[in-house]
Amino acid sequence: MNSFIDGRIFRALVKTGDFIILAIITAICCIPMVTIGASLTAAFYAGRKLVLDEESYVYKDFFKSFKLNIVQGIGLELVLAVIGIVLYGNYKAALLWGHNGGGTIAVGFVYLTIGIGLIYVAIVLYSFALLSRYNNTIMGTIKNALVICVHHLPQTIVMLVITVALLYFTYLYFIVMVLTIPIILYADSYIFARIFKALEEPSSNEKDDSDSEVEDGADNF
Repeated sequence: MNSFIDGRIFRALVKTGDFIILAIITAICCIPMVTIGASLTAAFYAGRKLVLDEESYVYKDFFKSFKLNIVQGIGLELVLAVIGIVLYGNYKAALLWGHNGGGTIAVGFVYLTIGIGLIYVAIVLYSFALLSRYNNTIMGTIKNALVICVHHLPQTIVMLVITVALLYFTYLYFIVMVLTIPIILYADSYIFARIFKALEEPSSNEKDDSDSEVEDGADNF
């Protein structure tokens, strides 16, 4: 009994260490900014393998996905960034409208933009997770991200609460990122792993997880 408990504790500690390493690698690879998309894609790829207890090596899995998806990851990141800038501009305009006597309509528009912003955050997370797992076009990935995040709304809400809350806490107390970022990666990877398992019955254009060559494609799943 003690050896069983000790074994579970040891595996939990190893997995915790792996997610801390994954968070550090992801943060470093996000520094150039333009590689944020490829970094998140690689993080979700390696994170999914960890939560599923698949035989994996964090560093190797991360950079395998990073190299495979860097071009499409940058493209997806740029498209999502443009959308995000537009949404942020609408939010600032709504705030300005409210401060200049827009009344109830302006306040309603502010809350509407905040709601759309939360949906946007979910789409961003789903998009890079989908890119880490499936072959698709950039616009096809974004479209599928929207459909799946709505179809799996309870999981989406849980993921948003965890991710947004911990990111805000990290913004307030930057030093805690050594704990908050690994928790975010674990929680999001766990949720995505369960969603993808439900989607795969099986899928013909799922990306090959073997260590052999994996080719980019442009098919909808």
